[in-house]
Amino acid sequence: MTKYIVGCVALLAMLGGCLDSREAGPPGLPSEGATPQEIRLQLVDQARWAMSAHNMQSWEIELDPADPQLLRVFLARDRLLPATDPFSRQILMSVGGFLAVLQDAAAARGLGARIDLFPAGELAAGDSGASFASPVAEVRITPSAGPAGSWYPDAISGATVKADLAAVSLPPAQLRSYLEMNAQQGIGLRFVQDAGSLAQLKPLLKEAFRLEMEHEPTLMESYRLMRRNRRQLEAQPWGLSYGSNFPQKSLGAIELFETVFPMKIEKWGLRGADNFDQEVDKAVTFLIITTEGNSRLRQVQAGMLFQRLWLKAIHDGYALVPASQPLQEYAAMAEHYRGIHRAFAAPGQTIQMIAFLGRPKDGYRRGFRLSVKDLVRQP
Repeated sequence: MTKYIVGCVALLAMLGGCLDSREAGPPGLPSEGATPQEIRLQLVDQARWAMSAHNMQSWEIELDPADPQLLRVFLARDRLLPATDPFSRQILMSVGGFLAVLQDAAAARGLGARIDLFPAGELAAGDSGASFASPVAEVRITPSAGPAGSWYPDAISGATVKADLAAVSLPPAQLRSYLEMNAQQGIGLRFVQDAGSLAQLKPLLKEAFRLEMEHEPTLMESYRLMRRNRRQLEAQPWGLSYGSNFPQKSLGAIELFETVFPMKIEKWGLRGADNFDQEVDKAVTFLIITTEGNSRLRQVQAGMLFQRLWLKAIHDGYALVPASQPLQEYAAMAEHYRGIHRAFAAPGQTIQMIAFLGRPKDGYRRGFRLSVKDLVRQP
């Protein structure tokens, strides 16, 4: 029996290579000769690699047919997170990430991307966005770049690495280089590295993550978004995958096991919570982004800052892992939401993001994204 099991595992490991998407690359990766000719599409092609909550890529693009310098960015209303993010706060932060990459990609070409947020009015505070038909932003491409943000093209297409991270403590000079990236009034950025604050922060993060993995609506939402193999990625190139959580050498076998014998949902959730606990326990550097108030405008601006920090971290050889579960706004998380704000926010402030820094031991992963064609609204 033991030999039979070992043989099956070896066979599955070999077959697993058939599901491993490393050689061909996940769907949505730029390919040779596929660069769009239109400058707006070229910028969208790079901006689509922005980070997003649950990798939902919740943006749609409209190219103004009468003005070749103008595009509009809308919420992708069929790619929201109603259970985990009922007011689409994290979704709007993700759109902010898209806008940040687009703006910095334009600046790298000597162009400007002037962003007008919510030109027809903001999404209401208590609205999920499912019926929000107005643009989140209008973007005008201009011939002069003006002030440029940081641009790290080597970090584009890097997927989140969430497991097997080495702890990173930033030295003062490098810490300042991150803090200096925040020049927006009303947005706060701080790093937590001292032992006392870490001892207070880590239990709050772990308890909230476990709640998300035990609360049926949020657990089911994540479980349904898991893409277990290349075929599923090609059919729906958004959502979650195992590529962020397992070493490359075993990824194919894991994907095959999960395709043929998917883990029961309760066990899947608890395994995820256990893995998160291990990574949080090791981490020694966390960042916290706050805003004055919690307007939709601030949410997008906070997302723009986080995206730039995200790309700089990859450029510097690190990974940023969001740990924002206690910031979620569904009813079951309310006590944790209040607790994290009492501990780490001043009166009137809203915490928009918490993340920890680590160094991937197994290298970076290529992400997967929707194609430009699928993001641009057709006339």
